[in-house]
Amino acid sequence: MKYLFMRIFAGLFVCALTITFIFFLDKPLGNMPAIGKLLDPIKGCWVAAEPVNKNIDASFGLPGLQQEAIVWFDERLVAHIQAANDHDLYFIQGYIHAYFRLWQMDMETRAAAGRISEVAGEKALTFDRTQRRKGMVYGAENSLTAMESEPHTKTMIDAYTAGVNKYISSLRYWELPIEYKLMNFKPEQWTNIKTALLLKYMADDLTGYSEDIPLTILRDSLPSSDFNLLFPEKIAEATPVIPTGTVFAKPSLPALQTPNDTVWAHFKMSDFTMSRAEGVGSNSWAISGINTSNGWPILCNDPHLALNLPSLWYEVQLTAPGIDVYGVSLPGAPGVIIGFNDNIAWGFTNNYRDVKDHYLIKPVNNNNKMYWYAGRQMSFSERIEHIQIKGQADFTDTVKYTIHGPVMYDENFEGPGGLKKAIAVCWTGHQATNELLSIYCLNRANDYAAFTDAIIHFECPGQNMVYADRVGNIAMWGQGKFVHKWKGQGRFVMNGADSSASWKDYIPMHENPHVLNPPCGYVSSANQETTDSTYPYWYIGYFKEFRAWRINSLLSSLKHATVQDMFRLQNDTYSILAASVLPDMLNYLPVSLTEDEMKYYEELKKWDYYLRPTSIAATIFQIWWEKLYQNIWQDNFEHIPVKIWPSNERTMQLIKRDSSSKFFNNWKTLAVEHLRDVVSLSYIETIDSIYKLEKGNKTEWYKAKNTAITHLAKLQAFSFNEIKIGGWGNAINAATNDHGPSWRMVVQAGNEMDAYGIYPGGQSGNPGSKYYSDFIADWAQGKYYHLHILKEKNRGKPKNMKYKWEIKVQ
Repeated sequence: MKYLFMRIFAGLFVCALTITFIFFLDKPLGNMPAIGKLLDPIKGCWVAAEPVNKNIDASFGLPGLQQEAIVWFDERLVAHIQAANDHDLYFIQGYIHAYFRLWQMDMETRAAAGRISEVAGEKALTFDRTQRRKGMVYGAENSLTAMESEPHTKTMIDAYTAGVNKYISSLRYWELPIEYKLMNFKPEQWTNIKTALLLKYMADDLTGYSEDIPLTILRDSLPSSDFNLLFPEKIAEATPVIPTGTVFAKPSLPALQTPNDTVWAHFKMSDFTMSRAEGVGSNSWAISGINTSNGWPILCNDPHLALNLPSLWYEVQLTAPGIDVYGVSLPGAPGVIIGFNDNIAWGFTNNYRDVKDHYLIKPVNNNNKMYWYAGRQMSFSERIEHIQIKGQADFTDTVKYTIHGPVMYDENFEGPGGLKKAIAVCWTGHQATNELLSIYCLNRANDYAAFTDAIIHFECPGQNMVYADRVGNIAMWGQGKFVHKWKGQGRFVMNGADSSASWKDYIPMHENPHVLNPPCGYVSSANQETTDSTYPYWYIGYFKEFRAWRINSLLSSLKHATVQDMFRLQNDTYSILAASVLPDMLNYLPVSLTEDEMKYYEELKKWDYYLRPTSIAATIFQIWWEKLYQNIWQDNFEHIPVKIWPSNERTMQLIKRDSSSKFFNNWKTLAVEHLRDVVSLSYIETIDSIYKLEKGNKTEWYKAKNTAITHLAKLQAFSFNEIKIGGWGNAINAATNDHGPSWRMVVQAGNEMDAYGIYPGGQSGNPGSKYYSDFIADWAQGKYYHLHILKEKNRGKPKNMKYKWEIKVQ
């Protein structure tokens, strides 16, 4: 009996232990997912592993579809959607985006709305508060009103949302993307506001940078002569986007007078508790047929954006009555953003004109309900932001809104340098813009007139829009909704109580700078200055010149150009910075060098200035330049509570033209130092850094800079490091450690469009799919895919197509 009791007890104990084990494995632990569900061999993470030869042929019905449709997938899984009407076209695009990229769409729109804390916990709270306080949802709501008020974009966005939700509603737990299981949350229903948020997220990425606050501090801290020398409004010898000599139309708006000094805000050092950003770059150009081998124009575009997985872009062809367009789309939004159709090709680069201004708000007698404006007491409006935090109580933030916009910084949310003043932000992205209408019209445009009619609706972000067509035209527009400003307006923080600082008129769209078929035979944009000084409206921006200098130099010498020449140009790693300044740096070194110092000197002496992946000289130069830049400016700006130093372009010019400048002297030492001393010190520090890299076998340029394509959730298992690619921000192939060419496209216009493209990723968002990252190696090597433009209509299996979806009405 005793042994029987022990056996029964043991059995019950094991049973209870098993039940307890199963219970706890089925429950989340803090921010951890339920381990049992995650490791379930039938429904867990293993389901994400797709067979290499997985066949996705399918025939199925979709409720909500109006007519039958077909989707062909080529060998790279590019979707070619053939629909019978606009509704079905965008319905299916939404379904396909969700099918391949649902988690990405979910996370990017959560990020736009300041909702990352819901799934990532308290570590994302500051990010979420920033998004709420800059007015992201406010701007998206305004734009959604415009989208839903216009018949074409309402059809687009409603149908797209319905398609996304049709896919979401079909999902079972085991079919969820793996990231949902790892992060322990589920997708929610898609809504039209999410698409508006995604577009606003892109607008913020491209126009969100501002120097108003740090430049205000510098203006108040430096002698005006020093400030103007180091931070000029325009970079000397700029080669503008709209070629020098272009004749601009007479302005319809009168010139404005700069108000008196009361319009500016001023800060004291006691307001603070204590590098200039490289920005998001891009290249585009178009060459007239007079400079190509076959007489047809060529258009090229490679926008430089964050290198992430899943990829920012999804390649697609959209075909329906009145539309047959190919290019890249944004998962989360309908239409093709950059691409071509049978008649035209277009591309975008960022136009860095300043469209975000800041205002110091003066409360009425410390009253948090009222503020001063134009001599009147104005009431704040308030937006209560409830931020859900995973595993914790909600956080409530009250954001005040003024006539200028939301108060982004205040005593409850510090600005740069610990600034606790009330600073409101005024941004064109807050307005009711409808860029989706521009995309709708662009996708269907058949000539230059239709192109210009389409881009009129593109207001934010400001973009340089390149164009080419089959009849031989090339063009460039500096397009966006830009404020008519008096000289200096918005460069520094302004007095929010002074009405003369407010935005008033906007420059008419048709007066935005543009050029059609310039005499030089090409147009180009690489985020440089938009125009020369003859443009009649004043503006300021955050422009870069190195890539533009190189591109324009090469384009001006090209004759009989081919698409292969364009491939080489987009992948060019020649450093204008190195070619310009390295000879001077070498000349300033001492005559006598140690053996090791001489070894690296000789390496640099024979270098051809190309930042190739395996180049050691490229590594030496880039480290040396960064050390030199640091040593020149650090002591000059150490008393400034925000880090903003003169640009690389301005620093290079100072080295070449004023070697005796006082800025080369280190104020912290008794001895007077010259450029030669700073160069030598920086070289010695560089050699020490190279020694360390040698120990880790990291001296090749691609290893030293470590271009990484990182999963959006920073999951290293789903990311790729040390991509073997050259270039840097001062080369055309501007592949830095986390940004680079996000979509390379080359289109030869003619009787038929001959197009090539590639992006660093793959069509699938599933890390377990062979289509997740299959383009990366070819992208790094500078290869291109010939884009298969499907013309056959629903009969048999077209050439280069691998899979087929037959979608029926249900």
